[in-house]
Amino acid sequence: MEDTHPTAFAGVTPDPAWAFDQYQRLRHQLPRPDYNPGPSQAIPSLEPLQERFDAFVFDAFGVLNTGMAVIPGAVERLASLQASGKSVLVLSNAATASQAALTAKYQAMGFDLAEHQVISSRWLLEDSLGREPRNGLWGVIAPPTSDSQTLPGIHQHPVRPGITDLELDACDGFIFLSSEDWNEVLHEQLTASLKRRPRPLEVANPDLVAPRGDCLTLEPGFFAHRLREDTGVSPQFFGKPYAPAFAAALTRLAGIPAHRILMVGDTLHTDILGARAAGMATLLVSSHGSLAGMDLDSCIRQSGIAPDFITPSI
Repeated sequence: MEDTHPTAFAGVTPDPAWAFDQYQRLRHQLPRPDYNPGPSQAIPSLEPLQERFDAFVFDAFGVLNTGMAVIPGAVERLASLQASGKSVLVLSNAATASQAALTAKYQAMGFDLAEHQVISSRWLLEDSLGREPRNGLWGVIAPPTSDSQTLPGIHQHPVRPGITDLELDACDGFIFLSSEDWNEVLHEQLTASLKRRPRPLEVANPDLVAPRGDCLTLEPGFFAHRLREDTGVSPQFFGKPYAPAFAAALTRLAGIPAHRILMVGDTLHTDILGARAAGMATLLVSSHGSLAGMDLDSCIRQSGIAPDFITPSI
């Protein structure tokens, strides 16, 4: 199946250096943990930490997989942790697939994971919609799959290529699930509609980019921040680095102190920043994700976001 997430937009072709600079530009919009980061310890893999922590929370893209390709050793590492009695969760900003479909995807990749071990930003959104149904008609930005038509608590209309300005203006709010098929025409249409009548914008995937094979794709967070800057509408974000995502992980790991939980991620401004704000320990994976090829010491120094540990791969 052809991947239709955008790899360029309005003259922007993302690479790790560009993505880092964009996250830095948006730093004032992100959580601000109250901590003084110490020096990060370089380790060859996650193995030296296996007995040091009681639970492990993994980002997916850039840690377990890149696109549909499993990162070598990832399946074995999670199996080893679970065999030794450690609690394992996946905390992902994936927003297109339902909880059942996302779990099935990881299982098909070889990961021995049950639904209760997966927390996605899609699940966080659905949980919010289930508790607080939204009124009116909501435009849902998502691929044309059955999953995108099953959001609870809303009356919805798909926002897809070919939608008219009249249809956009009839929506009372928008939910951004996926950037698949998003393009400059659609973006300008939505920008103009929100300028005509500001309405809520809820974003299930706060990521700016995602690693997919040998490239980075532009994700809903990138477009949402552009909409905020161009229209004045403040998006509501679900997923990392925001507190509800990490609160959900801590709830599922009830009884385990936050400092005994290791968050494993590939992005300083989402995985590491959000976990540090939640009181978790952190491990940055450097070889496969959005920081691949970057000068990590410089990135840490510029951002002030220091993981406890750094490893090339788990």
